[in-house]
Amino acid sequence: MSDTTQSRTPKGARAAASTAAEDNIAAQTLRTEAPSSVTDLLDKGLARAKDAHEKAAAILEHSTEAFEEIYSCAKRGSGEYQQKLLEIARHNANAAFDMARELADAKTLPEMFERVVTHQRKQFETFTAQIKDLSSLTQKVVAETTEPIRNGMAEPFRIAS
Repeated sequence: MSDTTQSRTPKGARAAASTAAEDNIAAQTLRTEAPSSVTDLLDKGLARAKDAHEKAAAILEHSTEAFEEIYSCAKRGSGEYQQKLLEIARHNANAAFDMARELADAKTLPEMFERVVTHQRKQFETFTAQIKDLSSLTQKVVAETTEPIRNGMAEPFRIAS
């Protein structure tokens, strides 16, 4: 007895190979039969799509950089603002302790009243100065944060046109 193996192709594989060959022939026939105007139209459409994709990618990349800079400026400004608020809170707490010490040193009721009024006047002036400082800091932070928006958003429109 001899061991001989015969390779037989199953019917399903033959059918798949036959279908693939027919599809290949049909595609080649369509390519040769397609008018050149259709081919040119498809080429132009493909070129436009590729150009639009490149522009969109450039716009997204530039916008991402602008938003990163905006976030960085906003974060830095927020830190400055928090430091300023802590400085104001520390100053006001020290002023309150100073006021308590002055009231404890007062001998008469009119002297206590005078010290309270003096302290309130001084605190009102301090409060006005603190509000001005916070206002100018807010304006600075807003200006620094919106600068990348103004500069960064003009570029995508230039790219798109």
